[in-house]
Amino acid sequence: MSREGSESYTFGDFRLDVSEHKLLRLNGPTHGSIPEKAFQTLVHLVRNRGTLVTKEELLKTVWPDAIVEENNLAKAIYAIRRFLDDMSQNPEYIETVLKHGYRFVAPVKRIDPGAPITRASGQDSRRVSGRSPAYELYLRGKVKVGNVKKEETEGAIKLLEQALAIDPNFAEAFAQLARAYIRMAFNFSGHVDRNRFLENAEVAIEAALDLNPDLAEGHFARGLLLWTHTKGFPHEQAIQSYKRSLESNPNADETYHQLSMVYGHIGLLDEALHMVRKAIDINPNNTMARFRVSNYLAWQCKFDEAIAALKTVPSEVSPFLVERIRAETYIQLGRLDEAEDIVDQYLKENPKDEGGSLTSVKALILAKRGSRREAEDAIDHCSGTGRGFGHFHHSAYNLASAYAALDKPGESVKWLEAAADDGFPCYSYFEIDPNLDSLRAHPRFIDLMSALQKQWKRFKQIA
Repeated sequence: MSREGSESYTFGDFRLDVSEHKLLRLNGPTHGSIPEKAFQTLVHLVRNRGTLVTKEELLKTVWPDAIVEENNLAKAIYAIRRFLDDMSQNPEYIETVLKHGYRFVAPVKRIDPGAPITRASGQDSRRVSGRSPAYELYLRGKVKVGNVKKEETEGAIKLLEQALAIDPNFAEAFAQLARAYIRMAFNFSGHVDRNRFLENAEVAIEAALDLNPDLAEGHFARGLLLWTHTKGFPHEQAIQSYKRSLESNPNADETYHQLSMVYGHIGLLDEALHMVRKAIDINPNNTMARFRVSNYLAWQCKFDEAIAALKTVPSEVSPFLVERIRAETYIQLGRLDEAEDIVDQYLKENPKDEGGSLTSVKALILAKRGSRREAEDAIDHCSGTGRGFGHFHHSAYNLASAYAALDKPGESVKWLEAAADDGFPCYSYFEIDPNLDSLRAHPRFIDLMSALQKQWKRFKQIA
């Protein structure tokens, strides 16, 4: 890529010194750098500024002696944009020409080695002019969809639909809208609405990836959609989608968080903790990621540590999730009165109890107290109203634990099988949970654990 003499350019707040192999910030200190292939990609785009450079041309120029996938180019573009603080939707420097390639759109000035450095003229910087109305709506919707509450999710849908009404080619908005639809389906909807939301999510994901096949948010949303009751919780395929998303954006805290959820549910608890802590390192404000730490610690039977972790999580972020885990953990610690206070207060405020989450905990408390008839009534109510909800596998697990406490091992194992088949084959928790100790010698439980162990070993290989 060498040319005769010195070759340097300025654009925006940056200087590209090809001869010295440097990319420098003009308005402050330069921190970090971009990878070699990203640097070469930027040089070729700058040299061909204002014109479309196809993906094929970039691949041949930057990787002349290798056969590589387009994903390598996407990673290079992502690295450049991150360094330049550029955005694909409102580009100041690099414009994506969908399905074709890229165009460097900022004014560029070639400079002599000794010339004073000034900002290239004609720059319409979004840092000065502000972002588009569609982008502002997208940002507000993205923030809301990160909150696991029904009213916030409904608000996110409205904002993101408004953004797409303004800009129907906004791939990132389609991906976040899919995420909001999936949240409504997974957490808050009955059968008819659930199917409608999931269909809408699938359409939005296809639109996002059609606009940008390398979009990290699109592959992230596909992982969310796969990992649902309706799709049968195909764990391995969901893991692949999240890993594909991380290839395009390795700093997406929420993708690490969601990947940790899959790992946790399939019993890879050390891996789950590793992933969720990466999410928290990237974004300490990810409250739901902090919440998941308590889940994984509880499933390792580290109950005191789980309670300590829960103290950093306000219940308001997702009352039915936070209060369920809190009550379940108190039960494990023998603090039934405190667990029952939590459950009764929640059910008083939320009598509908989507998915039977806290009703299943109530059944377990009653069973442990020896209130057989009341426990079985709670089991019947939960099993009749909760099926199909995304988190019902946890309700099913609590019903299994309740039946174990009632000394009904056959019914208990039946509900454990249902939990495992519906997204919670958490072998490593089943193996040590004190609530299941009365089942250890039961032949059907032994068979279930044998099958889950084989599955768990396979999951270990793909993590």
